[in-house]
Amino acid sequence: MAEDISLKISIIGSGRLGLTLAYAIAKENSPGVSIVSVSSRSDKSLNNAKEILQKSRENILFTKNNLIAANVSNCIFICTPDDEIEKVCQEIFEAGTPGNTGHFGNSFTCSCKTTSSSNFKIFSPETMSVIHFSGSKKIDILNSAKKAGASIASMHPLKSFAPAPESAKSLENTLYGVTYEKNDIKIQKIISTLSAILKGRTLFVENDKKTLYHASACIASNYLVSLIDFAIETGAEIGLNPEIFLGGIIKLSEGTLGNVKKLGTKKALTGPIARGDLSTIKEHVKVLKNLNREDIKKAYEIMGGKAAKIALENTWINDKTYNELIKILKS
Repeated sequence: MAEDISLKISIIGSGRLGLTLAYAIAKENSPGVSIVSVSSRSDKSLNNAKEILQKSRENILFTKNNLIAANVSNCIFICTPDDEIEKVCQEIFEAGTPGNTGHFGNSFTCSCKTTSSSNFKIFSPETMSVIHFSGSKKIDILNSAKKAGASIASMHPLKSFAPAPESAKSLENTLYGVTYEKNDIKIQKIISTLSAILKGRTLFVENDKKTLYHASACIASNYLVSLIDFAIETGAEIGLNPEIFLGGIIKLSEGTLGNVKKLGTKKALTGPIARGDLSTIKEHVKVLKNLNREDIKKAYEIMGGKAAKIALENTWINDKTYNELIKILKS
């Protein structure tokens, strides 16, 4: 960790993501980096955060007030749902918001009761950094913080989150898509420090490319679930027990993912299209036509076309076989 980086982190939003990050960072007990506050509008999630994090060595303030949580920190993690990020940031950094107990202008002042005593602290916005964890939202939604003088960034983990602390056990080696202003050396050091503590890796994503980046992540994660569900529903059409069949499909999918990990997407392809087995694909298309499921047929056509393109690129099939496969899939 860089010697000049000292982070007092406030977690705004104690759902699965925020609580996993808080737990993982607190567990590492890294010098100069600590979780100092957790804020949530929900009593249930705040109580859950207390139960999990109070077991750590950190002296953490738990509050329903985002301003109070921010006041004791110099690094704010906004881990709320995407549509709330900008509003939360404005609530903390914009002066004159109705209902605020304090604000950032040239400085932020707020009398806050911690778990041990009442403290009066003053922070300049220039000492603050704000990171949101949305994959699709640009860092522009943190402009209220930037205008006040804070450093801003986004840090999106390519991971599906289970409840903490279970999710923290598999956090190591997670890839984070990170976005920041390239002339902001301070935030780059902070991202580097956080990545090291979380034992993760980072990949820079241009701000105006974030939406497409997130769409690609959805294809790999969310739509993998949809694809497997198509397989289960297809099996159900011939009376296969969904629960039993799912176990076999998961085993099959895990083997495929293992091959992708070892060989990459291109070389991991197997099956009739990779072999150029035209008769098998004809039979598949024929029986799928008899189903009253246009969605399954369309999915098979699209995925089959992509598989045929990969097989052609690998020179496992020639142009003639590729064109025949595309013709069969579209028939």
